[in-house]
Amino acid sequence: MKYLRLVLLSLIFMSSSLVWAGRILPKDIHIVVLKKAAGRQVVVGTATKAWLRTLSLGLVKGNKTLLLSRAVRIHDKNNRFVTYNNLSRFVDETIAVRVDRANQIQEIWVLTDEEQDALVRPNNPQVE
Repeated sequence: MKYLRLVLLSLIFMSSSLVWAGRILPKDIHIVVLKKAAGRQVVVGTATKAWLRTLSLGLVKGNKTLLLSRAVRIHDKNNRFVTYNNLSRFVDETIAVRVDRANQIQEIWVLTDEEQDALVRPNNPQVE
C-alpha cells in the first residue's frame, strides 16, 4: 500500500510538472522571416511590410545575412530543441531571434500562429 501511494504521488508530480514547461520569449528579440539557411549562415528578412520594399515595388527586399553563434539554441513551435542543420525546414516562417554583441544569432524561436498575431506589429524591432 505504501508503494502504491508513492507511485501515485510520483505520477501526479510528474504530470503536473509538464504544465510549468511554458514558452516565455524574452523582451530583447527581433521578429524576422527566415529566408535561407545554409550551414552557419542564415538570411533573414523583415516580418512586416517594409515601406522601402513597397516604394521600390519589391526590388529592395531588405534581407540580411547573419551568422549563427557556436552555442546557438533553436526552438521549434513545440519548444523542442532543433540542431542548426535542420533549420532549412523552417524557411519562409516567422521566427524570433536574439543576437549577441558580435551580431551573431544566439537563440531562435519558430513562432506559432498565436505568437505571430501577438508579436508581428510595425513597431516591433527588426534585425538592423
